[in-house]
Amino acid sequence: MSYLKLNGVVEEIIKRYPNIDIADFLQEKLQISDYKAEELAARIEKECCKKLKKSGQYFVGQLLEKTDESELSKTSVYSVDSLSEREFERFAKWLLEELGYEIHPESHSVNSGVCLVATKEGNKIAILTKKTLRNSNVSNSVILKSQEAKGTYGCTRSIVLTTSYFTQRAKVDAQKFNIDLWDRDTIDVKITEVRKKAELEEQTCFPPYKESLLQSLLRIEETKDFIIEPKTEGKYDLHLPGVKYPLLTFQAHGNDIVRCVFRIRYNEPVGEFTGEAIISTDSNNNRSGPDSEEAYALIIKYLEQFVE
Repeated sequence: MSYLKLNGVVEEIIKRYPNIDIADFLQEKLQISDYKAEELAARIEKECCKKLKKSGQYFVGQLLEKTDESELSKTSVYSVDSLSEREFERFAKWLLEELGYEIHPESHSVNSGVCLVATKEGNKIAILTKKTLRNSNVSNSVILKSQEAKGTYGCTRSIVLTTSYFTQRAKVDAQKFNIDLWDRDTIDVKITEVRKKAELEEQTCFPPYKESLLQSLLRIEETKDFIIEPKTEGKYDLHLPGVKYPLLTFQAHGNDIVRCVFRIRYNEPVGEFTGEAIISTDSNNNRSGPDSEEAYALIIKYLEQFVE
């Protein structure tokens, strides 16, 4: 095999990835056996496609790109149509995992039509995928195969996923056998659900109030969106990473917060003694301001504007 030829094939794979079945492409271009093509495909995917966090996530990321809601259905469905049969199986595995299904690692016979077995909420579920043309419908023969697979693998439920739709007979049989049908519209809804979940997880999740105001404030650093810098006399400055001016200064005496100041006013940084003090203590140790839990809620509301 010519090195230049292989190099050219790899470059073409990278250019077209992930909308390509690497093993099939290699077999066609290099005229090698299925076994060698699969082995080489695995090596190329490992060495040349390191941007993948896990198998399938690159092309799944394309499915989840932010779009206008009016364009969501069209974009998602088109992307699913662009997947090969093998890629659709990998996509189904990723989608189910994101929806809370635990995928079993064991492999299953291709003849059974089962590509995955999963569990969720104590139920063992046989998963079948059917990549078809957009204008074709999946017949009830797939439903019967799914029902048979439930017994073979000791499953209580089954899900059939397809890139098209199901015949009326398939729907009737699926209802009779307690089989869930995910057609192209259902998959589109599931993609939207996963995308919204991902967006929520990207948002900063502040730790709940616990133990004391001081301990709760110090735990804010766990969000990784803020840095807390200890100063002298029990003071702390809270920053956004890479931003010189602090957003918040608080001072502790023992385990009590005796002073807390917002350091941004009218979108401009201000000094410690010109900022808005929500907690202060006078020379006679008289504390003024809301109680600890209420103060923490106000501080979180103030900080949320910097991570939106």
